[in-house]
Amino acid sequence: MEIAVVGAGLMGRLTALSLTRQGYQVCLFDKDNKLAKQSAAYAAGGLLTPLGESMSCEPNIVEMGFTSLTMWPELLATLDEKVYFQQQGAIMVSHEHDSGDYQRFVQHIARNYGQHIVKSLNRLQLAELEPELAPYFNQGLFLPSEGQIDNRMLLIALQKQLELEQVNWLTEAQVSQINNQTSHCQLTVNEQIQYFDLVIDCRGVGARASFDVKQPAFPIEDLRAVRGELFHLFAPEVHLTRPIRLMHPRYQLYIAPKPDQVYLVGATEIESDDLSPMTVRSALELLSAAYSVNSGFAEANILQHISQLRPAFSDNQPKVLVEQRLIQVNGLYRHGFLIAPVILKQLLLTVSQLNKSTITGRSK
Repeated sequence: MEIAVVGAGLMGRLTALSLTRQGYQVCLFDKDNKLAKQSAAYAAGGLLTPLGESMSCEPNIVEMGFTSLTMWPELLATLDEKVYFQQQGAIMVSHEHDSGDYQRFVQHIARNYGQHIVKSLNRLQLAELEPELAPYFNQGLFLPSEGQIDNRMLLIALQKQLELEQVNWLTEAQVSQINNQTSHCQLTVNEQIQYFDLVIDCRGVGARASFDVKQPAFPIEDLRAVRGELFHLFAPEVHLTRPIRLMHPRYQLYIAPKPDQVYLVGATEIESDDLSPMTVRSALELLSAAYSVNSGFAEANILQHISQLRPAFSDNQPKVLVEQRLIQVNGLYRHGFLIAPVILKQLLLTVSQLNKSTITGRSK
């Protein structure tokens, strides 16, 4: 079975590698180069924090997040390149003026996720877990099962593994048409027509019906873009060891420590398809929030500030859409790394079923 995977972000890379290992003949197409700087995955924080996300997503996303946390170590063990993965928990904190939001979060966890272990911390207990938080906060909530992954290390590791396993990968390949038929699926790539038994579309916002002046190939209705912004900071005077979430009236703010004294600070969430550079307002809010958590960020070097678009449906649920010989995987929203292994498993099952029989009509 010859399969084309369109889009080489997180899902595209995972899909191409997994299908190759299952014996399929795979060709991976992407309009970007192998650095994937145009992908939402490149601009992600890599947080694996289902409880931390639970107030702004449906329970099934939380469940998928916990399942994925058990799957990530197994998946990473199949890669030759080492990827930073940590599951030492996360801490939720708030300043006094946002204590109402903090208490609502505590009550939300107790009411809806009481089966999961959480621990309320006073200042002394906070100092034992994260000494540099104690001077700034009187209390915190420890979520011991939460984790994180280095998104860019993973993208690089997947790139090297795809190359090592000799997956046919065409970069700067613009797919301008997908002609989905009963007997085959036809791709027009850089004005050249190619035929495949199955096409898997992982283009994210590139699959939107109104993405550009030129109509995209086989557009998905109801797909929108949500703008996210974050900073990469080099902060040698800061010594946080696990993700920190800070209650904020407008955003879900986090500080995620990465290797080599690098910290990710994000992420704004704006209903916009604007890809222009970060606004002054966002920069002030994100950096002020980081400074309020640890004054050592005042001397940090700004390595990068980045804006990118996340794909989301109106219900903010991920979808695997099937029509004849085309599968479209999209709408992972702000939960890409959190739920990717579960979505991948569902996708692989769908491919296996399609390999046995032709499915017509669209389904979720």
